[in-house]
Amino acid sequence: MPLSSTSCSGGVVSLAWSLAAPTERVWSAWTDPTMLPFWLGEAVACDIRKGGLLVVDHGGDTLSRSEILDAEEPHRLQLTWEFPDEAPSRLSITLESADDGAVLHLVHSQLGSLEKSYEAGWMTHLTFLEAAVEGDPLPISQFWKLHDTFRALTAVDPV
Repeated sequence: MPLSSTSCSGGVVSLAWSLAAPTERVWSAWTDPTMLPFWLGEAVACDIRKGGLLVVDHGGDTLSRSEILDAEEPHRLQLTWEFPDEAPSRLSITLESADDGAVLHLVHSQLGSLEKSYEAGWMTHLTFLEAAVEGDPLPISQFWKLHDTFRALTAVDPV
């Protein structure tokens, strides 16, 4: 698995993920409305520039809405994250070139008690993103099975 680090505390999820694809292709997965359905959801609006709007339908008309706070192609993307029935949060993506592709650093903050759920969620989404940018997309029908696996792996055992 290309997950090289994960941290989850204080309402913040941080992940580092290595991908066998150039930074430009990984950037495209975040910014091209034709790539988003392979790993995040259907793009309803996709204006990836400072002040732009990203709206994604995650299925069943569940929409996330994000304002783009900063976009420096192909290395940095910062946005708000608004999901139904949740407090707004912030998402930061940084891409750096590596010898064999790219390393994606994701930091999702202001999550409060939702941090563990988002940790498993981002691990699942990034697994799908990895497959998509490497040219072998996973079937979306497997999303929740994989999510359940990551959720079990990242669960905190009661003392």
